[in-house]
Amino acid sequence: MHTGEEPCKSKDCKKYLNLFSKIFQDQRFYLAKKEHRQGEYDDHFNSTYSLIKQLIYIGENPHLCTKCRKYYSASPSLTIHQRIYNKKKLYKCNICDKSYNQSASLKAHQRLHTGEKPYKCKECGKSFRLLVVLKNHQKMHTGEKPYKCKECDKSFSVKSNLIIHQRIHSGKKPYKCNICHKSFGQRSNLKTHQRIHTGEKPYKCEQCGKSFPQVSSLHSHQRSHTGEKPYKCKECDKSFTQKSTLTRHQRIHTGEKPYKCDICDKSFHRCSHLKTHQRLHTVEKPYKCKECGKSFPHLSAFHGNQRIHNGEKPYKCNICDKSFNQCSNLKTHQRLHTVEKPYKCIECGKSFPRLSSLHSHQKMHTGEKPYKCKECDKSFTQKSTLTRHQRIHTGEKPYKCNICNKSFNQCSNLKTHQRLHTVEKPYKCKECKMSFP
Repeated sequence: MHTGEEPCKSKDCKKYLNLFSKIFQDQRFYLAKKEHRQGEYDDHFNSTYSLIKQLIYIGENPHLCTKCRKYYSASPSLTIHQRIYNKKKLYKCNICDKSYNQSASLKAHQRLHTGEKPYKCKECGKSFRLLVVLKNHQKMHTGEKPYKCKECDKSFSVKSNLIIHQRIHSGKKPYKCNICHKSFGQRSNLKTHQRIHTGEKPYKCEQCGKSFPQVSSLHSHQRSHTGEKPYKCKECDKSFTQKSTLTRHQRIHTGEKPYKCDICDKSFHRCSHLKTHQRLHTVEKPYKCKECGKSFPHLSAFHGNQRIHNGEKPYKCNICDKSFNQCSNLKTHQRLHTVEKPYKCIECGKSFPRLSSLHSHQKMHTGEKPYKCKECDKSFTQKSTLTRHQRIHTGEKPYKCNICNKSFNQCSNLKTHQRLHTVEKPYKCKECKMSFP
């Protein structure tokens, strides 16, 4: 108009000019927050220009959903979309009676029953039930991670994984159990949790008949039959049956401690260790022994205590047949045979068979004695040493001889005493050959 140029009189131009006019008349729908959704195309538009281009693509008369203002290029697409608002679900599974809005959704569901996986990865041959799952899987091969977290710069191959990850930062847990009101950041975690209440274990091992509440637990268990350990540490070549176990193990090499106590700022390699530690602040000991009345902050310690009472030692060394009441004690013992000492002190170069021994040793260098007796103000480098010391004040003697019923305040003293009954004398003098218990 201002340049004096004549407007184009082509029918196509008039058609699109009419379309542009229609768009600008209806800007109250298109320009809200400069973010527009175009139905089945699921695109975001940050300008009227890009919106116009999309409308030209989908046609002059797009089909509008009056409920959510989404546009569709074809009437059937709009009809399928509107079933979201219609509670009636036309497509019903003839095996489990589950219903769906779309025929395609029913077909995808039925593959759970048939085991059909029509979408195969050309790279590794792995097959999938859904096309979208195959596409997400293929990003593992390409290394593509287009979804980046603004908080910590961590990237993800799938948008849903980014959304789940962001809940770590926001603390949002939108999925709530209707029985105990516990909340979860992921829907799958809620479903797994609810099986605690129902006792449901739908995933069964064909080898031994054992059942599990979640499919990942079944897969991990099946590797105990096959011996498969697909997750290998690049630092020390140690292999694991689960990826989560590898991730935890790698923190030994990196020194990463991502789980931080919000009371004393102490950090931990594992979430379970943080939870156990936090009970020191709350004095929470939910696991109580009916035999001796002693309470414990975590279940493994409770089970270990019960085995002291019943004498059960289910963990047996395959080299010397010595048995132990805790798996961790067996692992520590087995290092005597292999002479494996993976934990090395940076200060003096001394190595240890377990991490706790290294931590205790390091306190010798720092002079730290964090465990203090309330009775006499004596301090110790290890909690176990404090526990033994406190028995002097309480008179507690938890270790009882099963032959003469004599009790002792230390396990080592009980073992020494029991040699009187067995006449075992393992300590021999090199000078005179005399032996002692």
